[in-house]
Amino acid sequence: MHDSRSAFAQAFVRLTEPLIFSRRRLTLAVLAIITVFLGWQATHLRVETGFDKQLPLGHPYIGVYKQYQKEFGGANVTLVALRQKQGDIYNAAFMRTLRALTDAVYFTPGMDRARVSSIFTPDVRYLEVVEGGFAGGNVVPADFQPSAEALQRVRGNVDKAGIVGRLVANDHGGAMVFSELLERDPVTGVKLDYIDTAHRLEEVRGRFTSPKLYEYRLKHDAPPLKAGELLRTAYADPRGLTFALRKVDAVPGESGETRSFRGYQLEVKELANPDYNPGIEVHIIGFTKAVGDIADSAIEVFSFFGLTVLLVWLLLWRYCGSPQVALLPLACGVLAVIWELGLLHMVGLALDPFAVLMPFIVLAISTSHGIQITSFWLNEVADNGLPPLEAAKATYRRLVIPGLSALATNFIGFGTILLIPIDIIREMAINAMLGLMAIVLCKKMLLPCLLTFASIKDPVKFREHQQRRDRQFAPVWRLLASLTQRPVAAAVLVLAAALWGWGEWVARDLKIGELHAGVPELRPDSRYNLDSAAVVRDFSIGVDVLKVVAEGKTDGCIDHAIVSLMDRFAWRMENTPGVQSTLSLPKLQQKVFNSYSESNPKFNTLPRESGALVITVQPFPSSTGLLNEDCSAMPVLVFTRDHKAETIDGIVAAVDKFIAELPPDAPVKFRLATGNVGVMAAANDVIKDTEFSVLLWLFVGIGVCVLASFRSLAGLVCVLVPLALVHVASYAVMVYLQIGIKISNLAVAAFAAGIGVDYGIYIYSVLEENVLQKRMSLRQAYENTLHQTGKAVIFTALTLAATVCTWLFSGLQFQVDMGILLTMMFVANAVAAVVLLPAFAAFLLRPASEDAAVPQAAAAGSTAA
Repeated sequence: MHDSRSAFAQAFVRLTEPLIFSRRRLTLAVLAIITVFLGWQATHLRVETGFDKQLPLGHPYIGVYKQYQKEFGGANVTLVALRQKQGDIYNAAFMRTLRALTDAVYFTPGMDRARVSSIFTPDVRYLEVVEGGFAGGNVVPADFQPSAEALQRVRGNVDKAGIVGRLVANDHGGAMVFSELLERDPVTGVKLDYIDTAHRLEEVRGRFTSPKLYEYRLKHDAPPLKAGELLRTAYADPRGLTFALRKVDAVPGESGETRSFRGYQLEVKELANPDYNPGIEVHIIGFTKAVGDIADSAIEVFSFFGLTVLLVWLLLWRYCGSPQVALLPLACGVLAVIWELGLLHMVGLALDPFAVLMPFIVLAISTSHGIQITSFWLNEVADNGLPPLEAAKATYRRLVIPGLSALATNFIGFGTILLIPIDIIREMAINAMLGLMAIVLCKKMLLPCLLTFASIKDPVKFREHQQRRDRQFAPVWRLLASLTQRPVAAAVLVLAAALWGWGEWVARDLKIGELHAGVPELRPDSRYNLDSAAVVRDFSIGVDVLKVVAEGKTDGCIDHAIVSLMDRFAWRMENTPGVQSTLSLPKLQQKVFNSYSESNPKFNTLPRESGALVITVQPFPSSTGLLNEDCSAMPVLVFTRDHKAETIDGIVAAVDKFIAELPPDAPVKFRLATGNVGVMAAANDVIKDTEFSVLLWLFVGIGVCVLASFRSLAGLVCVLVPLALVHVASYAVMVYLQIGIKISNLAVAAFAAGIGVDYGIYIYSVLEENVLQKRMSLRQAYENTLHQTGKAVIFTALTLAATVCTWLFSGLQFQVDMGILLTMMFVANAVAAVVLLPAFAAFLLRPASEDAAVPQAAAAGSTAA
């Protein structure tokens, strides 16, 4: 398929070459129109995400989650903790702040108001035994005024309500506002804007921690609004160099209509913040806040994109000897990214913060192909003295089929990710596949066409630069050509087998899921991870919760056999490593029964009579989320210390073990799982179950494309085995870097395979042509191959590795981790292709006899000189 003997290759080149080169200006005009259109589309692309995209909808855990989402809440929890810096919470200033904070969270758009809880909400109640019977009420009375007597009463109510560790810190030094978010507005059906909600939550924090507030007021009339009218309030100073051009959205008056203004239309007034409380800290955690912080850091990611482009251009300039020529492949790579983003918007998708590195992947693949094309063009200009147009045509004829074969394997590689039934992963795959479609046009049509117009001011000096560079590398190519000698090749293959065995042995410890507490996509010292650590330290609950639903008969909450089994299950969970605490209806029923028995410790148990159980369940309506309407299902909330893979696996295994120990006629059926930890467990299960099949189809698809390209077992082994070795080694490196396989990095495996295939196909296509068509000896053929395409492979790997190393300075931890991993993959794939491919060829690719190769020796030497 790739060589000149192929009828398909000849027909394809004959058909497409005139379309590109005969009417070059028309070709460029059409591509320019497409670029403008897709660039306009890209400007409308939004950065957004959705919690439901994280869900593996076919998993049984998610079936339980969806079934009971309305009754027991979802997994999209946001916790806002208010912490007193010194002393406890029972002072007037703290209580005023906590009440205002509860209201602020309650009225934040997107909140499920029925599931906002704090000691100020009416669903948080206490019960006590008094002389005349029982008394109860809201923990904080509706008529609360922060007097010394009222504060002491609230302290007592908190202890009676049993909410210490949940809504009040273990040391009474802080309080919690618990909330859940709705994925869609129940009235309008509009999808929640997670990033905007995260910014609103940050404004809530600023309202109580910033000593200043900033009012946005109109400078001039904007009918029906009048000059001086208040548009919005902020708690961080917005004024800066770009404020005049910045867009500001506001909802003035009571119209509810959002209007947009530019900074130059507004006047910003700095005022003292009346809600500022210097004695408190605010900690916010939850999926929404994490996504918002990642999205905010994405601006920094795009600055790294600009740095990457600059470094690639400088290195290409050094390689080519011409800044104008160096700019062409890079410009086409950037255009491929623009096309990718435009196509993404056209198909109705957004750029997810967890997929923000996909443009880098497209740029890397595009740069790899661009360097190969430019390098061959340089060879034609420098070695054969061809003018730019003829050199571009020769390069197109030589590389279009191998390049398309490589891109086809890339396309299949990313397509295999579609087998994983998680929407966000499938979006990443679609994103990458759209990028590959853009690369086909930008690199296989646009770049050759642009090279025909390349202006070389001093052709003699330009050729001298190419020849001088080639002379410097000639000894290296001669040394590497010795890999085609069978004794050397055998030693290399033995070392490769040992490396493979080491990689397999180390990769046994590779985990699926998170390996760090907090949000590992962010730095350990990020605001979010510090907030998460503070909540876990001060409370017995956190944002990480696994809800196990206990299903039984109707009115099961007044059946002793059911509630006692649930209580036994909760006790087992509390004694499982990684569990922080549990909460369930039977646990609260015990407290109520104990209160009826004058708090006698020996009655801190569940009564056996249904009549007594009826009394214990009366204080808990279904709105508490601890039971459904007919009491046939009740969740056991298992709060975990973190969401590490090891923690989740251990807790799920303990649940499964408890279920397995139950007799077939047990009155309760325990079903996993809801809560965010249940969602993570389901995602980890799906990745674990599909990983092998995805990798299998990945390599099968690549193998089919390689076989179609070269139609030989030698080509298949020479290209595919080095690729598989790098994949195994990359898993071993992930173990040492403590990186687990998860949603945010799953596409990297397919990407690494794509880069490795590019290297292998380009090298083997030239090597096979030299051996089978030009009748060179294998050693001479490989030396010539390295001169033509090997130098481009090595340069590409080193260039991309050098640019990706800049990611080590990113504020996103997962970009740092991916930077280290991709650096290793870029270099390892190049080394594997350059070293292992000739070693396999020494045994599998039949070279011509030495006598037949003699006439070609001079030609090989001249091109390598």
